[in-house]
Amino acid sequence: MLVEIAIEQFALIDQVRLQFTEGMNVLTGETGAGKSIILDAVQAVLGGRTSSDVVRTGEERAVVEAVFDLADAPETQEVLQRMGVPVDEDGLLVVRREISRTGRGLIRMNGRTVTAGMLREAAQGLMDLHGQHEHQSLLQTEKHLDLLDQYGGSLLQDAQKPLELLDRYAGLDLAEMRARLARVVGEIHGVQAELRDLLGDERDRARREDLLRFQVEELRAAQLRPGEEEELEAEHRLLANAERLQRVAAQAYARLYDGMAGQASAVDLLGQVKAELEDALRLDPSLGEAVEMVASALVHAQEASHLLADYRERVDLDPERLARVEARLDQIRTLKRKYGDTIEEMLDYLAQTEQELTRLEHSQELIEELRAREEALGREAESLAAALSEARQAAAARLGDQVAGELADLGMPAARFVVAVEGPPERTYQHVTARGWDRVEFLFSPNPGEPVKPLARIVSGGEMSRIMLALKAILARVDNIPSLVFDEVDTGISGRTAQAVGEKLARIANDRQVLCVTHLPQVAALADRHFHIEKATAGGRTTTHCRVLGDDGRAEEIARMIGGAELTHHTMAAARDLLRAAAEWKAAQRGQAASV
Repeated sequence: MLVEIAIEQFALIDQVRLQFTEGMNVLTGETGAGKSIILDAVQAVLGGRTSSDVVRTGEERAVVEAVFDLADAPETQEVLQRMGVPVDEDGLLVVRREISRTGRGLIRMNGRTVTAGMLREAAQGLMDLHGQHEHQSLLQTEKHLDLLDQYGGSLLQDAQKPLELLDRYAGLDLAEMRARLARVVGEIHGVQAELRDLLGDERDRARREDLLRFQVEELRAAQLRPGEEEELEAEHRLLANAERLQRVAAQAYARLYDGMAGQASAVDLLGQVKAELEDALRLDPSLGEAVEMVASALVHAQEASHLLADYRERVDLDPERLARVEARLDQIRTLKRKYGDTIEEMLDYLAQTEQELTRLEHSQELIEELRAREEALGREAESLAAALSEARQAAAARLGDQVAGELADLGMPAARFVVAVEGPPERTYQHVTARGWDRVEFLFSPNPGEPVKPLARIVSGGEMSRIMLALKAILARVDNIPSLVFDEVDTGISGRTAQAVGEKLARIANDRQVLCVTHLPQVAALADRHFHIEKATAGGRTTTHCRVLGDDGRAEEIARMIGGAELTHHTMAAARDLLRAAAEWKAAQRGQAASV
């Protein structure tokens, strides 16, 4: 549950710190006082989208920090563990979100920096926010299927727990069924895409086959070999420069060994130097090192001359071989322009082309295989869709009955709520989507003798509020989210119905923490903790303040909600009567729970 939230420089809020309790927490105040701002801050700390616009004018950043008790959220603890976010021994999670005026933000969970996506994933199991905008979602038929699946899936999941749910659904999980169906439908679409490719225009396929066959034959005929181009380029350099290399080798040999133009060769000169130094060595032994070096140079010069003589003989002046090498290199370069930058890439292209050609040459066999695969997957999809539809029908009947029961508690005893599940006239896999083939719509009749009709055509604002609350009351019993937030879910109702709505919220608060923004005194009177939100102007700036109300403060606030800004003896008396009646009702509820 949400233990505490601290808000700084967020919209009209300078600094606010709210400490929440178990049970029912109510926020009241004049319209425009800033109640929605607090809920916006809650959404932000749960990973909701924000912008720099929320930063208070004149400030550089807004900060929202919340503390959650994870004792009733083991799944969230598992998510955090997977993310590497530590959870202390007290089971607390501290979430801090900073929103900068520059648009950059920072999010930390228990000191570790995380992304907004990670925060949203972790927060899914912490709080569920129900705002006024959700009334509109009930009017959107396309969202009814998801609502039903949420209900049915939760029922079936919780059937394994000691809850008063539908035992006949035990072991059947709508979410799992939808995932399996989505996988099968995806495979069907893949097979159908392959078939469309194979069954395309016959002439296009024939032209493609001819092209592939030509390319395969051309590449096969080339008999390309990895590393061949590099070898040919090295050989080409030698053949193209053979005459020059031969000339250089002959001149070098002559200078080393034979001599040129009456000049002594290097070998002869080194021999003379060696002989002269050996004579001098007898006079001065220190010349020994020089003698050895000259002797070594003489040996190397002689060996080099022999190598040059052999090289001169080996250099091949072969114009025909040069022409063949150049032709092969030209062939490789021509193929590279069409099939790849290297021989290795061209060989890879050849393998891929051979595979595609084989596929086209055996297309008829493959078409038959794919059609058989499509039919098999189609039968599986039909079976899953039928089972999913059957489960939805059962869940729909139960949901309709439970909503009607909740509406009776909310002052609509004759109301009927029907969850209509309809499929296509032909229930074949061609009509199956990843969500099945069902169309789900909520139908409603508020009065006896009136047929059920789509919600969008008949409901008033007050009726919609009660329907939404009825649905949320049911869903609250079948999910594991420890905290629920209701933003003016009681819009459009008053009187005895308002009392019933308050009691319904209080009953939910027996098992879940509830945060509720309301304008109804009947709802506020049932709060376990009452916050008053007000707006004040000082020094030319408007600021939202929040304070926890004690008994006297609660009586004054409820009196204001009853009679307006001016407090009278009568409104104060009515407020105290309302608080006393609420306390008695809660005591009776606790007594009933204890006796069970």
